[in-house]
Amino acid sequence: MDEPLDTTTLREVLADLPFLVAVADEGGITAAAEVMGVPQPSVSRAMARLSDRIGAPLLRRDRRGVALTDAGTTLLDYARSTRTAALAGVTAVHRELERAGASVTIAFQHTFGRRVVPALLRALLADRPDAHVDLRQGARESCIDLFEKGVADAILVSPPLPPTKHAHTLRLYAEPLVLTVAPEHRLAGRDRVQLSELADERLLAMTPGYGLRTIVDELLRDAGISRTFAFEGEDIQTLRGLASAGLGVAILPPAIQPSDDVVEIPIDHPAARREIGVSWHGDAAPAGSAAAALQDLLARDHRWVDTPGGHGKIPSPRTKA
Repeated sequence: MDEPLDTTTLREVLADLPFLVAVADEGGITAAAEVMGVPQPSVSRAMARLSDRIGAPLLRRDRRGVALTDAGTTLLDYARSTRTAALAGVTAVHRELERAGASVTIAFQHTFGRRVVPALLRALLADRPDAHVDLRQGARESCIDLFEKGVADAILVSPPLPPTKHAHTLRLYAEPLVLTVAPEHRLAGRDRVQLSELADERLLAMTPGYGLRTIVDELLRDAGISRTFAFEGEDIQTLRGLASAGLGVAILPPAIQPSDDVVEIPIDHPAARREIGVSWHGDAAPAGSAAAALQDLLARDHRWVDTPGGHGKIPSPRTKA
């Protein structure tokens, strides 16, 4: 069956339907004109135009002024449905915009989920209680990829992302890297260890793409050690578990909770440390959005982060004799 109206005519009909609803609700053309804020002739012309497009009279004269014809009454139900659907659509869009404005995405490396990320979220929600935060965990490279694609509003990575004209970076703190070994390991009783002493050790490391792996590779290269790793993993706790089982030694940040399962030995090398930084986009986020609140928080200060040993200070690693 062919459509009764072409696209142009349908567009004109849709534009005039509010006049039909107003005339029906207000009981006349004059009252409808007042409600819609237009001159009375505008309502009369709209109704005449609508009748012409439909192909049937929509109004008839009666003792009180005008009333809907049968065709008008039939069309009125659909006109109300059209208005209701349009209002629902607009409301849905507004709600979506509100949700989008309240949403912010933060990407971070796995090891920052226990200390830094909770501190950042606590500070952000204090400023913007309605913020909806989407957390993305992954390797350093995947976090940077999300950031460069505009998916993440901010990233927490180590080493920090170099600042550019498109991104701001705040270096939060640095923490030492220690040699993690089993209690019965030959180096377990040492107060300090040289990297050169690891040449014959079975080494454990994160898989390529993780920030810690990049740092460890540079440390070993600087010490003249070039070898494959006995095991590679994607989680520091896994590597710590492998070390505790005597399956190798790992260069890791100190454990947050001390454990008798491993011994952490300070490494005698100035680069045996990792810096943790947060980066956010250089372009200002829309005013009033959660992303803007996050940018303001990060640009303002970094007192929100409970850094080990204090801001800018490198804490002493725990050792076990």
